[in-house]
Order: sequence, then structure tokens, then C-alpha cells
Amino acid sequence: MMGPIKILLVDDHLLVRKGFRALLDEMDGVQIIGEASNGMEAIMLLRNGVKPEVVLLDYEMPVMNGLEAATVIIREFFGVKVIMLTMLQDKSLIEAAVAAGVRGFLFKNTSLEDLSNAIDKVASGEVWFGSDVTLTLLNQKSHPVDHVLALLSDREKEILKLVAKGMTSVEIGQQLFISPRTVDTHRNNIIQKLDVNGIPGLVQFAIHHKLI
Repeated sequence: MMGPIKILLVDDHLLVRKGFRALLDEMDGVQIIGEASNGMEAIMLLRNGVKPEVVLLDYEMPVMNGLEAATVIIREFFGVKVIMLTMLQDKSLIEAAVAAGVRGFLFKNTSLEDLSNAIDKVASGEVWFGSDVTLTLLNQKSHPVDHVLALLSDREKEILKLVAKGMTSVEIGQQLFISPRTVDTHRNNIIQKLDVNGIPGLVQFAIHHKLI
């Protein structure tokens, strides 16, 4: 007899986690084995030996958002499936999540039935989208720039705009109250994510996509 599906629950709001825990407690065959309040905490739990079959992952979180976390989880932890949760009805975000390897996508107002179906299907290797998610995919036009920008955290978008305006790492650090070294780290991460050629590539990207 197979055991319960092991779940890692990730959301920055304690009340939301409590709400989903209450829903999951009503379901047979699932077990919450851990909780985290942001993507980095979730990754550290996994690296420290927590072994869920499914990660229920919020998109909008501080430190590391759900899309960034999903990319790392799927790359580093073979067999761990990700279901993304959000209140944002945004086609480009859904497409970016799918491109990252997310296996399920639900809006946070999902029904108990949809949540149960999503966990069962995704745990068994299938893909699951809530019916309202499917409607969002069908009804909204896609914006390629949003698809790319969804890979960046809010802080990275902020730094991208300031770099493109010609500000130095010291100047950016002073404005954002972070160290120049932290600015450099963010900038290098942005260059990798956007796959551009250094600072000139960042400036060209920002101008082309009307970020400045």
C-alpha cells in the first residue's frame, strides 16, 4: 500500500499557509512534511534533507519568488514536482512557470476538489491546470517581454533599470541601501537570466523593452 503524498507548503503569509493546511487536512492521502515562508527557505529545507513529492509554491514572496525557486528546485531535486499558487491571473506568468518545468498551476481561490486533483495528478507525473487557469491562458494575449521579466525578482528589475540609466554599483547601493558587492551580484544574476552580453546588453535590453 502506498503512503501519503508528501507536501512542502511554501507561502510568505502565515494565514495563507494555515488556510491551505486546513484544506489539506481534509484530504485523504496527503501529508505536510514542511513549511517555508519564501523560496530560499524552501530550497534550504530540501538541501537539508526534506523530501517532498510535491511542493505547493506561492509566486509572490520576498527574498526569492516562486518562479525563481521553482527553477532551482526542478534543476537540483530530481523527481520533486512543483505546483504554483498565485492570485495573479497573468498568462505570461503561467507560460513562464510552465517553461521552468512547473507541473501544476492554481489560483489561490481554488476549490478543495481542484487542489486535490492537482496534487494527485502532479504526484503521478501528469500536468494539472485549474479550469480558471485554462481560461486565463485562452483569453489573454501573451506579452513576450513579461515572459522574460517574470524571471527577475522585484529587486533585480529595480537594479536593471538603474544600471541601464548609467548608475554605478556604488550609486545604486547608496540609493537602495545595499552594498556595492550585493549590487554586482544582482547584476551578474540578471545578465545570466536575460542571457545578454554584460552591461551594454542590459542597457540595450532595457531600452528595447522600454524600461527606461
